[in-house]
Amino acid sequence: MTEIPVVPAADACPLSWPQQRRNLVLFASCTGMQYLAAPVLYVGITQAALCDRLGADARTSNLPGTLFFAMTAMPAIIAWLSPRVASLRRNLMLCYATSALMLATLAMTLMLPLPKPVKLAMVILQGGVSGAVMPAAIALLWEVIGRGSAESRRGLALSLAFGLGPILAVLGSFVQTALLGGNLFGWEFSGVKYPWNFVALFGAGAPVMAFAVWLSRLFVVPPVDREPVREPIATVTALLIGVPVMFASVALLHAASVTSNELYRQAGYVTAAAAAIALVYHFRSLLRQRILFLATVVTILVYSGNMIPSNMNLYSPEVLGDSPEKYAGLQNMLRFGFKVVAGGVLGWVLTRTNPRTGILATSTIFLASQVWATLVTGPWYLVAFGIFGAGELIGVYSPNYVVSASRTSDLRRNMAFATMLMVPAAPAGYLYGAIVDSVRSRELTAFGLSPESLGFRLSFLASGLLIVSGIVVAVTLLPRQPRPE
Repeated sequence: MTEIPVVPAADACPLSWPQQRRNLVLFASCTGMQYLAAPVLYVGITQAALCDRLGADARTSNLPGTLFFAMTAMPAIIAWLSPRVASLRRNLMLCYATSALMLATLAMTLMLPLPKPVKLAMVILQGGVSGAVMPAAIALLWEVIGRGSAESRRGLALSLAFGLGPILAVLGSFVQTALLGGNLFGWEFSGVKYPWNFVALFGAGAPVMAFAVWLSRLFVVPPVDREPVREPIATVTALLIGVPVMFASVALLHAASVTSNELYRQAGYVTAAAAAIALVYHFRSLLRQRILFLATVVTILVYSGNMIPSNMNLYSPEVLGDSPEKYAGLQNMLRFGFKVVAGGVLGWVLTRTNPRTGILATSTIFLASQVWATLVTGPWYLVAFGIFGAGELIGVYSPNYVVSASRTSDLRRNMAFATMLMVPAAPAGYLYGAIVDSVRSRELTAFGLSPESLGFRLSFLASGLLIVSGIVVAVTLLPRQPRPE
């Protein structure tokens, strides 16, 4: 899930200090609820393990994560549909309520004696719904805090949200391990019998999100003299076309892999190209600015690495000797535990360097996770998830670079664009799954590796090459200290 940095604002706020303090605490609390439910809201590892349990192949197991990233285009549409400041709290509550309802529905579906394809469809849908509403909720949170507090007073909220928040994610991952079973630093959990383990895990996320709904209604949002109005539909036609066409391309490519129908495959490529053209056209004025264009290229390449955790989890039987679900909790715990430390260190580094350093540092950490996953076997393989979690902070430092390169009048539009940079990276998850399935079906071997091990390691290599490409572009073309053009 993307974590978006605060937009710079004047160091003044019309609210009293008690009201500002209330907003700061609520901001940290809502962020904490998101972290507590991270095992099911950070779509990838848990959903891949559940798909594997339901008998899905690697391609299908990557679909929840792929759809999550594809749906992150929705915040831009939501911002267009409801631009009024007076609607901020309502929209935030609706996002959290939708997430709670989806988690409860999935838990109910898993509990009922329904066909496996129906359950798989619901798991994939949960990934898509989370991709639509959670990035939107994060963007709305930042806008609420930007309007409802002075910039100089936000340190407390940021420390609580991104210092203690990942600790709550570690707690959530501990509960996940207790439910799904597995070994946690020598502490063995037998887990709960399937399907009740996943029913309890997804079901527990529903009241957490419901509590976030209640918290959201307590924010104090200062009124504005003039409410923004919705832009004419003609100005967002390309966006409204590009998003559904992009979803269609994912569906067509998946259908092609399942049926081996070449017509579906070609149609998938055509619709993917059409979606890309439509989205580029919508944001053409932004992409004409050289620095923002280069930052976009770097971010998409590095974000492509963020699609690999499903494969990292599915590799568990080969490298660890047990089913993916047995290690999902521990993997998430390491993922967020490392993030606690990295968040503090990288924040300190940023205060002494420049915005480009944040991108390079997190990208390099991302790359290190794939090198580790490729070369290390046995229990030490699990460290790759911790390194990966630290690298996920690219979701903070890449948007931070975009903010630094943006004019004040363009910040809202540019930040909506920043949430969409995961969209073109979404097909990478499907690519990684396809690599594994292709090597497995052809029974290819090399270096004494089984087809499964070779396929997964090749997918890690592909992820690493995309990240390296982003690092090269950043080092050679991005300025250290960006300025608006």
